[in-house]
Amino acid sequence: VASFFFIGLMSMMIPLCHVFGALIAVCLFMGLFDGCFICIMAPIAFELVGAQDVSQAIGFLLGLMSVPMTVGPPIAGLLRDKLGTYDVAFYLAGVPPLIGGAMLCFIPWVHERQKLKER
Repeated sequence: VASFFFIGLMSMMIPLCHVFGALIAVCLFMGLFDGCFICIMAPIAFELVGAQDVSQAIGFLLGLMSVPMTVGPPIAGLLRDKLGTYDVAFYLAGVPPLIGGAMLCFIPWVHERQKLKER
């Protein structure tokens, strides 16, 4: 969850980097946390859906991740054409990971409720 939050936060910080060194630092942290997220994606999928469906869940996650990665750059270019800057595109790119991180915080709570209903 922390890596997901930091990915969103680092995306939003890119327009605030006015010095090249700051941009390098933001990109390094973003890459580190992105790597952490990719590494924990399989165990999270395993925990959520079980051993039988984990391969399908990972494929579904990667398929869903491909949509914004394919559609995002043309939308960012459109925003740049309309607004004259890429800043809004970077701010908007940081919102989904922040929302996703917030949603991941509720997973333990949902599991506890399911266990209580089973009892």
